Amino acid sequence: MINIIEVSIMALVRYTRPNYRHLSKSFNELMDEFFEPINARTMNNLTPKVDIRENEQEFEFLLELPGVRKEDLQIELEQDVLYVSGERKVAEETKETNVHRMEQFYGSFHRSFHLPQGLDKENITAQYQDGILRLTINKDEKAVKKQIVIQ
Repeated sequence: MINIIEVSIMALVRYTRPNYRHLSKSFNELMDEFFEPINARTMNNLTPKVDIRENEQEFEFLLELPGVRKEDLQIELEQDVLYVSGERKVAEETKETNVHRMEQFYGSFHRSFHLPQGLDKENITAQYQDGILRLTINKDEKAVKKQIVIQ
């Protein structure tokens, strides 16, 4: 007696790596949104970047405001909070122009900074040049670190 064994033949298929790029991009966007500053989410995507520097004599705030006119900026100090607000207005459009892509942000913005104690808040200087707003706040003379000579 002959036993017939049926064997199924398996075809080899080349492995192709799944394309997860769309998931990776979504995850990156999710992480960027999660870790961005809180007030950036409420600013219609127009949030000026800021560098805050300190040396022994002063604090310096450098805000990046390309395309914002000096007349459209407001700087206010209330108690220990420095407020910087303004607006970047849309450039005039002509009816003959078709816009294919617009990546620049327009609209109003608002930033606030809690200032530490020991600053001379009565003498804040502001300079605006080439899209950079520079705010300088001198330290109070009492707060400036002084070297004491040992005798």
